Amino acid sequence: MKKILLPLLLGIVVSVRAQNPANMPQLPAIQTNIKASLKAKISGTVMDVTQHKPVEFATVALLNPKTEKIIGGTTTGESGKFTISGVDAGTYRVVISFIGYENKTINNVNVGTEGTEVALGVVQMQTDSRTLNEVVVTAEKPLVEDKDDRMVYNADKDATNSGGTAIDVLKKVPLLTVDPDGTVSLKGSSSIKVLINNKPSSIMARSISEALQMIPAELIKSVEVVTAPSAKYDAEGTAGVINIITKNQLQGLTGGVNASVGSRRNNLGGNFNYKRDKLSVTAYGGGNVNNYYGGSESVRQNLQNGQVISTIEQLNAYKNKGRSGFGSMSIDYDLDTLNRIGVDFSLGGEGRNTNSTRDTKVTSDDPQNFRRYNHTQNRNRNMDVNFNYTKTFKRSKEQEYTFLAQYNQNKNHSNYSLNQYPLPESEVIDYRERNNNDNQQKEFTLQTDFTYPFSTVKRRLLEVGTKAILRNVGSDYRLENAPDGSLNYQEDPSRANTFDYQQLVWASYASFRMRINKMWGFSLGGRMEMTNINANFISTSTKFTDRYQNFLPNITISQRFGEERRLRLNYSQRIQRPSIFFLNPYVNSSDPKNIQTGNPYLDPELAHSVELSYSTFTKKGTTVNAMLFGRQTNNAIERITTVDTSGVSSSTYRNIARNSTYGMNLFGSARPVKQWNISGSFGLNYTILNSSALQIKNENWSYQFNLNSSLQLPHDISVQANGSYTSRRIQLQGQSSGFYYYGFSGRKEFKKQKVTITANFENPFRRYNTIENLLRTPTFVSDGSNYNVIRNIRLSVNWRFGKMNAGQDREKKKISNDDGKQG
Repeated sequence: MKKILLPLLLGIVVSVRAQNPANMPQLPAIQTNIKASLKAKISGTVMDVTQHKPVEFATVALLNPKTEKIIGGTTTGESGKFTISGVDAGTYRVVISFIGYENKTINNVNVGTEGTEVALGVVQMQTDSRTLNEVVVTAEKPLVEDKDDRMVYNADKDATNSGGTAIDVLKKVPLLTVDPDGTVSLKGSSSIKVLINNKPSSIMARSISEALQMIPAELIKSVEVVTAPSAKYDAEGTAGVINIITKNQLQGLTGGVNASVGSRRNNLGGNFNYKRDKLSVTAYGGGNVNNYYGGSESVRQNLQNGQVISTIEQLNAYKNKGRSGFGSMSIDYDLDTLNRIGVDFSLGGEGRNTNSTRDTKVTSDDPQNFRRYNHTQNRNRNMDVNFNYTKTFKRSKEQEYTFLAQYNQNKNHSNYSLNQYPLPESEVIDYRERNNNDNQQKEFTLQTDFTYPFSTVKRRLLEVGTKAILRNVGSDYRLENAPDGSLNYQEDPSRANTFDYQQLVWASYASFRMRINKMWGFSLGGRMEMTNINANFISTSTKFTDRYQNFLPNITISQRFGEERRLRLNYSQRIQRPSIFFLNPYVNSSDPKNIQTGNPYLDPELAHSVELSYSTFTKKGTTVNAMLFGRQTNNAIERITTVDTSGVSSSTYRNIARNSTYGMNLFGSARPVKQWNISGSFGLNYTILNSSALQIKNENWSYQFNLNSSLQLPHDISVQANGSYTSRRIQLQGQSSGFYYYGFSGRKEFKKQKVTITANFENPFRRYNTIENLLRTPTFVSDGSNYNVIRNIRLSVNWRFGKMNAGQDREKKKISNDDGKQG
């Protein structure tokens, strides 16, 4: 027991002293005057003897062998290196400790004359299989970390996240903004890819915001924001990648149950984690029921030669109720210290019912006034299964080979039925319509990667890999109507089709990274992708094929100024293929005056991106990140609306514009006092949308900012407030108004019972969020507004069970298909 407690006590003393020496008068202070620079140094590198990797955050204590008092100390860095400065001549004992390892003691460390350096060389540490009743952290990670290619928000270090959801966590992540409806934006763009543990999750397939609301904040270890993905990532032409890392528990059994009751959403979920020796099992799941309501109103003037030929006024109200659930389990087994295999699978489902009423008034030579009652059902099921094998090499922990396989399936069924009445409303139904639409996507992926370090000391690393993705997208839709309002439905062949779409993507990449003198970093990579497409409109016997290949370079140059500042420049070219949301040719004509459909003939987007960022961190918790960026997307996919001579509008997606965005983003975080954390970000963008085909150009400035503040009070109580505002945004054919969000929360933790209670008040003084939409084209002018309920009051309870014990975990590899443009 003495052997186990000693490193913990040493860690506490060294860590506390490093944070606040003034509060430790019983320890002799290390002089920091000019004479200290003449004193000796003790340095070395701490390595894991089994896995041949550096041991980060190990505690290195310098003791007087006669009195056993601590003279000084430090912690190891990312490379396992440490340096103890300002040491007087004499003989000392060095004790190195870290949870999960046996203590390493080096006796008779002789320090000679002033100005010398005693090099201990490589110090090997052996893992300790014994467990502890309680884990004490001796060196904590900061709340925000700036790594070579990403910004990392350590969510498990922020106590105010307890009781919330993934949406609440993302509101505090640098560079991100979250809209009131849960839409996440990065650098002013919502075109992002959200991954869970480095891979796409089945629960994200239909709605990212819905999925994020179901994931408890207690499951999240950290959130990584990659604004300039390297060549190793799938070629994604969006603003970047958000990777949510869930907690990898240490040895033992832990878990939790969380539940919330609210005015718009009720959640219930839980998680289970077990790890013993070579076996690791993690499972989590949850479900929710929710209800939303709102409506819209619009006035559209249809034009011909600049003259108004008809006017359409519409008033709509809806109520939406749904329920969804998801579950995931992961099983990993260490064959030995160098080889690991794993299997995990996820299941998800969603059901949603919507009832709406729409009044339409047409003023023209042929006036029409009618009301439609519409009942819509949506059912979604998704599943994915993953297998992974990882081999590390004795030469270096960074030399690694992985083989990954994934099967993913998403099935969706939707239908609607509507009855139309003339206005003023009577009991006579003069038109009926019903529809069924089934679509599915199956995806099979094989991937292999190899990482080879040329030199661990000089940090030169080569990454190569290849991947094959086979996608099969199908859609089958049918529509029946009864123009006379009877029950005698007849199928309309002109509004039905069966569609099959196959896509094969093969990609290979190579990336080389190196560091020079710990200050300069370079990364150069390229990715070659080949895409084959075969599409078949079975109902109309129409087929088409397409094939294209792209070479996508990526280069990054960075310079560090000490340990707390970094400057980085990146250029990358990305490609983004349209997903089923954009491709599905299903024609939604539930509103006969506004028809919507997808476009299976879409080509991928190509994007060029340049980014310059500067980051600085201080030991007191202050973080500043400034970024300038430019992004140009050629062949951009935009929504286009046209109006025919009868006054009916049709909306679809086309590769018809060039999207150029230039901007800056500033993020800052500080702790004025230990109990108070405040953070915020500000983004300014200039966007140019240009379509030579339509002879349309639209451009404007836009900005976003958010502010978050949390305060820890006595008796394990904390309060938090946050808010955001986004200015108006442009579309190719018009613009949308700005919106704002604010919220308050309070949390009480009962540590003995392991229970946390959180109350959240989202927009308590505002019931609806209203967005104004203005469209201006040569064939029509439209003014409209959409309003959706936004006020929400929620009470959450979280209960945790089990204990964590000391142990080591290894990074798990996942497939990450992040090349598809999401709807």
